[in-house]
Amino acid sequence: MHNRVLQNIFSAYSGYLSKTAQPLKNLKAISSIQECRTKSMGSSYYRCKHNHVTEQHHSCRHRSCPLCSGRKKLQWVDQQRRKLFDTEHFHVVFTIPHEYLPLWQYNEEKLTDILFLSSKETLFELMASKDYHGVTPGMLMALHTWGRQLTLHPHIHCLITAGGLTLREKWKETGEYLLPVRVVKSLYRGKFQALLLEQYRAGLLKLPPSWSIGQFDILFKACYRKEWSVRIQERYEHGQGVLLYFSRYIKGGPLKPKQILNVDHKGLDFRYFDHRDQRRMQLRLKPQEFLRRVLQHIPPIGKHMVRSYGLYAGCNKKKHDLCSNQVGLMKDQRLPAGLQIQDLMVECGQCHESTKLTGRVWSKAKKGISFIKGAARQDSAGGNVQHGDEPDTAGMGLFSSA
Repeated sequence: MHNRVLQNIFSAYSGYLSKTAQPLKNLKAISSIQECRTKSMGSSYYRCKHNHVTEQHHSCRHRSCPLCSGRKKLQWVDQQRRKLFDTEHFHVVFTIPHEYLPLWQYNEEKLTDILFLSSKETLFELMASKDYHGVTPGMLMALHTWGRQLTLHPHIHCLITAGGLTLREKWKETGEYLLPVRVVKSLYRGKFQALLLEQYRAGLLKLPPSWSIGQFDILFKACYRKEWSVRIQERYEHGQGVLLYFSRYIKGGPLKPKQILNVDHKGLDFRYFDHRDQRRMQLRLKPQEFLRRVLQHIPPIGKHMVRSYGLYAGCNKKKHDLCSNQVGLMKDQRLPAGLQIQDLMVECGQCHESTKLTGRVWSKAKKGISFIKGAARQDSAGGNVQHGDEPDTAGMGLFSSA
């Protein structure tokens, strides 16, 4: 499938989407994805030496849009490589119990902060303990809310240094193992539960309407009795592999267009990797169900899904510089050729000569009330903004509008 397939699906089902209740964050995402690199986003105009004019439509730059996310991902990787130490890293994954999924749907922002905070404090406390390493590590954390089949599955991926700065300001390695996983699970469960209970007692949690009186207390106690899911992966020689994994989902949403195999008015087939069976699988969904699953993973407006802590935090520049002098930075490693950032140059579509920018027309920014009133424009697509885009209307005949 070409890279506009998701945009075409959203556009074909715009009538259906307009009749469903959506939060503001979803309305903005739907509008951005539908209009990305179309005339309604505005255009830049370029002229070659033969006076041919090339029109390039602007990108939406929404972090859930798969069409314009490629370059942003590469820029993010480049920025992180200038910050991460050239040393071994561990990959740790924190998950919340499935019993809390209904609560997540009604309190996404609060539970996002609780998940980040409890994961961070768990690792900080144990890494600083004299029983283990007695160091302050560097940590990069990313929240993913989806499973392989686009179901709701909130979890934190953490890239943590296999070492850290001691109180004497010396770098100390952790060795082959990071921390005892059972200890991490127990402490993480306690911290998450304590933060959640604090919000509940303060009356700051919105309980699902389907929950009966006292159901929170029942689930809360049940989750204390079970073992929570935390995985500590094997140590990586450097963190670049995990960093590149992070980058796949930093921008562009949970599904790549190339994963979509077939679309018709009855349904949609997409490919995913089943980590349990270690093989590629295929799933068919009705278009409406597919859209529902994709939209439940739109991040809250203004909420950071990637956060840096410890030696990687922006407020610890002095300590970061101290460690980089001792162990070096990842930026000195070479990236694979396909991940090098290329300078973009707009070629003339007629003579293929280089062009110069001659003018820009910007679309008028929409405010929240415009989305709520359903005033999002539905202009048809025109040109493209990067070389290699396929025609945006290709395959539209496959989709039904209802």
